[in-house]
Amino acid sequence: MKHTFIFLSILALSILSFKNLSASNKAIEPGNLVIQWNLLTLKVAKKANQNSNLASRTAAIEAIAVYDAVNSIKHFGTPYHYFVAPTGAASAQAAVVQAAHDVLVNYFPNQKEFIDSALNSSLQNITDGPIENGQKIGAAAAADIIALRANDGSSPLTTYAGPANPGVGVYRPTPGKFAPGIDVEWGNVKPFLLKDAKQFLPEPPPAIGSDEYKKALAEVAEIGEIKSTKRTEDQTHIAQFYKQDAELTVNEGLRELATIHKTSLEENALIFALVDIAEADARIEIWGGKYGYLFWRPVTALNASEDGSVKDYTKWTPLINTPPHPSYPSGHSATITAGYEILKKFFGDKNRLELHTTTPGEPNRIVASLSILEWENGYSRVYGGIHYPFENTAAQNVGRKIAAYVLANGPKKN
Repeated sequence: MKHTFIFLSILALSILSFKNLSASNKAIEPGNLVIQWNLLTLKVAKKANQNSNLASRTAAIEAIAVYDAVNSIKHFGTPYHYFVAPTGAASAQAAVVQAAHDVLVNYFPNQKEFIDSALNSSLQNITDGPIENGQKIGAAAAADIIALRANDGSSPLTTYAGPANPGVGVYRPTPGKFAPGIDVEWGNVKPFLLKDAKQFLPEPPPAIGSDEYKKALAEVAEIGEIKSTKRTEDQTHIAQFYKQDAELTVNEGLRELATIHKTSLEENALIFALVDIAEADARIEIWGGKYGYLFWRPVTALNASEDGSVKDYTKWTPLINTPPHPSYPSGHSATITAGYEILKKFFGDKNRLELHTTTPGEPNRIVASLSILEWENGYSRVYGGIHYPFENTAAQNVGRKIAAYVLANGPKKN
């Protein structure tokens, strides 16, 4: 409930920012439109209670629509899918806002009034060409990607109640609500760029009882327990800060870097598309692993008897409530790494970022490099007691492979 309040509050601020923008006599910085509508996309998705899987898909579709619309007018890169050059001059800025608007209205019709208002505000100060022609291109690009993703397997989704007699190492619902596992079919969703959802699937987790497994279990038991005396205050902050949905951390860093480096409209259209494609495909890939391996969570392992059964969960409690899906590999780690590895290619590693979180009461987090952020996010899952270290390592390797594949095979400058 607190998270919902925070998102609604930020959404209200987004409305004010659009009103302030429309009241200004200054022309809009072209690249900022891509940034603004990415922010709006994430806020609208969260207001609709989309989880990370669904929201990463939404962000990728919006970013692709924007990229293909801008590219149709500017001819600066290879298209993702749509490319129909306008017959005359057209505003690329208008194409951006119309493409983003149409994607959001399609998926969130209940928020149409707000999204329409944002569109009107964005259009008021556009000066880079005929607005109506740009809007036509934006609308066409949005319609194209919406149609392309219409039957991608993202709906309907079912839940996983767990096996009737789970044994050692087998996932089952966890405290506190013992909610069934979510999004069972997400590993079957059609990827945006990968050949299939098993292209970079990691090796199976370490065998139960192996030295690697026992070492990892002991580490999470020591530093991930709610009352751990081994976890430092800063490590606790790291766990709490990064527990928000991973696509929020990716896209906020992207928006901040684009603002700092003052990237152009064309550059932003390309970078946002590549980053959001990478994180969306990472979610699909990882989910295939989660429900393929069905590996148990630390909270289950640390409360289980030798036969794998759990009578109660009072022996060991994690710092953070365990998410309702299988453990291996870590979705957070793959999502963040896939996105930030692409950002490194465009902006370099050494960048100072100040990021926010939806976790109530947590201060902003300042990092000196993108690699530090990747490391912190990955180990936040161990500090929180919800993942083993090897799950973070495996997922980050998947994220790096996906980022490299997207850079090699996705849209790029001519």
